[in-house]
Amino acid sequence: MAAAALLVPLWVVRSRIVKQVQRRRNAAYRLMDCLKAYSAWVDWHRDEPLLHQNPEELTVPAALAQACQIKDESLPELSALMVKLLQTHRELMQYFWEENILRMTQASLRPHYADPRYHHLRDLQDAALDSLFMRCRQLIGEDDLTWHRTRSDFSFSSGLNLPSHPSTPG
Repeated sequence: MAAAALLVPLWVVRSRIVKQVQRRRNAAYRLMDCLKAYSAWVDWHRDEPLLHQNPEELTVPAALAQACQIKDESLPELSALMVKLLQTHRELMQYFWEENILRMTQASLRPHYADPRYHHLRDLQDAALDSLFMRCRQLIGEDDLTWHRTRSDFSFSSGLNLPSHPSTPG
């Protein structure tokens, strides 16, 4: 009887810990999905003129805003890495706006893929995304997987509609 009285509180504590770990893991997967969607958003805007875009919507795209919210609610350890990503986003948006102005004033403009400044900004952003993916996976105990250069990884970009978390048998 005394053993059962001792086991019940231990089981309750264990159950709470397991639920907390699962909630955090689910949040990490949602965060990674948002970061993948954000990366696709950036790639789409690379070639899309910003002339008809609302500047307010370009400040922080929905996927990046959602990633920030998930980080705030469930993964505050990622704050410094998220700030780095937001800084690279700001620099890239500034580059896109400058290129837009040049497009309006000049007929011939070098395409993004031929611009070293664009590649430098994307490399910085890529490094920030890779760091976030790696640290996120470490926080949930999946640190054996590494992410490299997400924007140039075909399996990454071709699976944008797939979730980041492993599928679990029904």
